[in-house]
Amino acid sequence: MVDTIEYIESYFQQTLGSEEKETFERRCETDETFAKEVAFYITSRQALKEALLKEKFQSFKEAASKEDSAPIIAITKRSIFSRYITYAAAACLLLVASVYLFETQTSPKKYAANYIKSNYSALSQTMDASHDSLQLGIAAYNNKNYSRALQLFTGVEQNDPQNTDAKKYAGLTYLQQHNYDKAIIEFDALSNMKLFSNPGDFLKAMSLLERNATGDKEEAKKLLQKVVENKEEGNEKAQEWLNKL
Repeated sequence: MVDTIEYIESYFQQTLGSEEKETFERRCETDETFAKEVAFYITSRQALKEALLKEKFQSFKEAASKEDSAPIIAITKRSIFSRYITYAAAACLLLVASVYLFETQTSPKKYAANYIKSNYSALSQTMDASHDSLQLGIAAYNNKNYSRALQLFTGVEQNDPQNTDAKKYAGLTYLQQHNYDKAIIEFDALSNMKLFSNPGDFLKAMSLLERNATGDKEEAKKLLQKVVENKEEGNEKAQEWLNKL
């Protein structure tokens, strides 16, 4: 338990490496027990801060009450007041730090991860019965059998290079496997295909934000701006993200 607390503390103190942070965030999504421990840590830390602040205010009130009933040397009053100011300042710093910690959790990477989880945890079955492999791939994806899904989607791509659904689904499957490089390749190819409504640029930007490597945020912003300016698929969410980046 102590090791777990130290591990959680390391995350919020920003001392974990990028891969360790990814592992931590993935555990929050997949390990219910660990997620509860993280929630307990955050709640306990906040409660401790509130209790500390309440205690300091109570101490100040008691000190002030004694000052009213008995003569106290001026320097002592100044000392008590100075101590109160120190406590209040410390409490404010703790609150600011708490806000900062919650803000870091809603980073661009988190925006993308949450969007993928909310919108692409499962795929809708298509109405095109001529592509049995695509249907089987979707079923495998929805059952979280991503290796099998990828086999089927890439097989359809090889047989039908112009199949945009196969490219999109293959890219999404790579995302579920956290293989961002290959996901970006798929979405880049998709964005260059002629479609009435093309999600390629938006999906590529989303992948860049979740990968979060050097330069990814800047490249993602350019793509999101393109999506908004050209009113491509995903333009509303793209504008929302641009307002936060």
